[in-house]
Amino acid sequence: MKVVEFECFVITHHLAPRTGPSIAYSSEHAYVIVRLVDENGIVGWGETYRTPGTLQTIEAVCRAVAGSEASLRDLIRDARWVGGGLAGGGFAPSAVSVALEDLRARQLGISVSELYGGPMRIRVRPYAASGGYVEGQDPAVTWPRELERAMAAGYTALKLRVGRDPIEHEEPLLRSLRKEAPSGFELMADGNAAYSLPDAIRMGLILQDLGFRWYEEPMQQRGGYVGYDRLTSSLSIAIAGGEGSLSRGDALRLLNRNAVDVIQPDPVICGGVGDSIAIADMATIHGVTTVPHASNNAIGIAASLQIVATLPDATRSPSVPDPLLEYGIDENPNRQRLLMEPPVIEDGWLQVPTGPGLGIEIDEDYLRSTAVEQVRG
Repeated sequence: MKVVEFECFVITHHLAPRTGPSIAYSSEHAYVIVRLVDENGIVGWGETYRTPGTLQTIEAVCRAVAGSEASLRDLIRDARWVGGGLAGGGFAPSAVSVALEDLRARQLGISVSELYGGPMRIRVRPYAASGGYVEGQDPAVTWPRELERAMAAGYTALKLRVGRDPIEHEEPLLRSLRKEAPSGFELMADGNAAYSLPDAIRMGLILQDLGFRWYEEPMQQRGGYVGYDRLTSSLSIAIAGGEGSLSRGDALRLLNRNAVDVIQPDPVICGGVGDSIAIADMATIHGVTTVPHASNNAIGIAASLQIVATLPDATRSPSVPDPLLEYGIDENPNRQRLLMEPPVIEDGWLQVPTGPGLGIEIDEDYLRSTAVEQVRG
């Protein structure tokens, strides 16, 4: 498993006009890409979001694992130990962990899902994830446009961002959108910490009435998802959350409190593919569904696809929907151009890659020409 070389790249994409969830607009997408190389020249890839200090912490983590001949498990443990106490503590070890998992699977000539028991399915249904509100534009204009774009691209489900505008303004728009969507097309809503508990319940009752599949993180997430256990007990619509969990322990605390009905581990935040699958196993014990969150960039989506591939069916009934995969539909050319062969949605499904590692090949020429920062060791 010896790593002899590493590189870290920062890639960005400027957003104009700015877009974002209920609480803030963003002017760019920004990620840190990790490239690990073993002594035989085999390469493993990982990524995470760029947050303050993340690049420097990833470099420190890479230097700590480089040269070690430890097992995959021990290297991931060491990555957590080194990165956990530094800036970007959950993010940096996760990026390196995904790269280690990709590298180890490629060394063995198997997929990452096969590292963790093997795939349960050959295809996965993605849902279109909205990029959020567009600065200067009313959701009365943007929401129908997103629905149209998602359907035209072959998706059978769409997750909207809600909560920037007053409930009185958004409720009739949501009701209109539900009528526009064809029968069988699923809708979900992501509040991104927009609401207090009373307003979260108020909006939840509306979404519940409209048959939305889930209602995601409508209240503050920081501080341990305070109040979410009260929210789940107040609504029958499924409450989704947990994408910000930095570890298995964070996720377990959510599950023990009955704070979510759908848990969303993100492999580039919570410790990698293996830790996400461990969270899914704990969720099954608690009777909670797992739908991995995805980074909205090429490598993070590929990692989440490997996770979904391993998930067992929720029940034995054929009427219960298969696990879903989050897939951004907002403006982010790096999501496609970073890959030599971007995934293609056919009849609403994505095929699970059968190649080694994450099942993707990175266009290194594009990555190197696009990167705005680079570290090598």
